[in-house]
Amino acid sequence: MQKEFERRVQTVLTNLGADVKVVNRLTYSPSMIDWCDVVIPCGGDGTFLLAASKVRDSRKPVIGFNSDPSRSEGRLCLPKWCSHELKEALEAIKNGKFKWLHRSRIRTTLSSDERLRSGIPNIPIDLHKPILPRYNVCETNNNFSQNTEIANNSYGIEPLRESENPNRNDREEHIDRNNQPCIFKRVLPYLALNEVFIGENVSARVSHLQLTIDESSKPTRTKCSGLCVSTGTGSTSWHLSYRQFFSINCLLTQTVTELVNLWSERTGRAPPATEEAQLLTEDYNKGLIFPPDDNMLAYTVRELISGDVWPSQKDLRPRGFANNILVKSRCVDAGLVIDGGLSFPFNDGTEAFLEINPEDSLKTIALDE
Repeated sequence: MQKEFERRVQTVLTNLGADVKVVNRLTYSPSMIDWCDVVIPCGGDGTFLLAASKVRDSRKPVIGFNSDPSRSEGRLCLPKWCSHELKEALEAIKNGKFKWLHRSRIRTTLSSDERLRSGIPNIPIDLHKPILPRYNVCETNNNFSQNTEIANNSYGIEPLRESENPNRNDREEHIDRNNQPCIFKRVLPYLALNEVFIGENVSARVSHLQLTIDESSKPTRTKCSGLCVSTGTGSTSWHLSYRQFFSINCLLTQTVTELVNLWSERTGRAPPATEEAQLLTEDYNKGLIFPPDDNMLAYTVRELISGDVWPSQKDLRPRGFANNILVKSRCVDAGLVIDGGLSFPFNDGTEAFLEINPEDSLKTIALDE
């Protein structure tokens, strides 16, 4: 089905006079991106994220088609009717019958001193590969880099190169502060379209993170199950996890029903009908979504721990919006994960600065439903 859909797209584009080259994740390279005028991923949201992750030029359009709309939601792709009516959809695009949409993306800057520099390897771990080598804090950097490079070369992940884009991504600064250990900064060349997640690799282990929400606020130490920072595009993904049993922020109708029943018992008033609870749930969950071109970051501290010994942090809301976020790790074996696919070690002392810049946006289009 996938290959047949790709052939259909190729045929229609060729008939419209376009030069077409078909690639897969192994042959999808920067040279191919430079060659084309537009990138057209065919698949679901995962395929779209993979295609978009290598497009750093905010002027290069990425237009996704859902190859299996009956089984895939494809929120990042064009409306489902476009998959069934390829010729009409591509003709509409050729004739300019669409609206440009610039989806915001998160830029991540990692910082560490000279002693911790070996903890930020040149090649991230691809979480989509079948066998996952875990970060081992006892391994040397040479072993880590060698094992990761062998594991990821077959998956098309390229090492970070300082000469690749000196004006923006993949640059490294060396800052000497009064003869103190040098601070190394690296702007990652991977921009997050959905979200950045930071937390311990072992889910059962508590994540110790120091958070600064916007630069003017005070740092807050937290114990939690990780931090999820989302874009407007990602607000329909993990940030919401709509209609899923395992979610971060969305409510289930069952939860709302139980709450209104408790309210009814305390007030002596009749509880609303089940349909009303369902409507309340829908309204609340829809309120979590915000525009994909919004320049704000939505953050969620998962399962923030508070108690008598570790009281609730007054200056930190478990969920909110920010212009930028500074995260300092106090973790043992943590990862910083971009769009659920690429993971960098994020252990004790390492800092990450998350922000949205207009020049990092992803250029795509919107067609009427």
